[in-house]
Amino acid sequence: MDWQTIDQISALAPLPDGYRYAALKRAEVPALIEYIRQWHPDIAVGGGSCYLREDFYAASVCLDDETGKDVFVGVFKRADELVGMWSWERIPDTLSLYGRLIVIAPAHRDAKLASRVMPLAELAGRAMGAEFLFGLATLKIPHMQRALESTGWQLIGFTAGYDCEEVAPGDIKRVFEGTYCKVLVPEDELVRPDPQNLTPRARALFNALFPQPAAEGQS
Repeated sequence: MDWQTIDQISALAPLPDGYRYAALKRAEVPALIEYIRQWHPDIAVGGGSCYLREDFYAASVCLDDETGKDVFVGVFKRADELVGMWSWERIPDTLSLYGRLIVIAPAHRDAKLASRVMPLAELAGRAMGAEFLFGLATLKIPHMQRALESTGWQLIGFTAGYDCEEVAPGDIKRVFEGTYCKVLVPEDELVRPDPQNLTPRARALFNALFPQPAAEGQS
């Protein structure tokens, strides 16, 4: 699962006039951290807070021309100005791509840059050899849920307390998030579980999320 180059990404999902994709440079990390802090203050706690630490980028993120690390951070630029970022994590053992984070500068949200990343994840994932995409969506506002659902990602459940947020000044609590996925292999390559191996509750939820396809020739 080799990362796509910025040239390849740019060809897969072109941006509006005036905007461009770029790979994150080591020298840009301190500025990006400060921008993320301004654009998305809620990120100071919880799973995304690692994007505010320089040591996270040094240890885990592909910077400059690196390709061997499993976290990729791309940035959106208008001229030479950083106006947004997105991040994916590859999991080679399961041929999976995890959509970790998207943050856009408030002044540039009307350009719908984040909406370009959803189809891009599928296009780049397929080109990399990924067979499964997944990510989490906040339930505080519906924007990310709508963006995922509009590009065919399936809501498969909710995490109960996986992440935490500052719900009021100084009040940090664990929260619910929506879990979304998209399978990139044909239906006939998925093995459905034997119902006898599921508890009644597990079987009911599985059937609700993944109903049995109608047999060929049946309506």
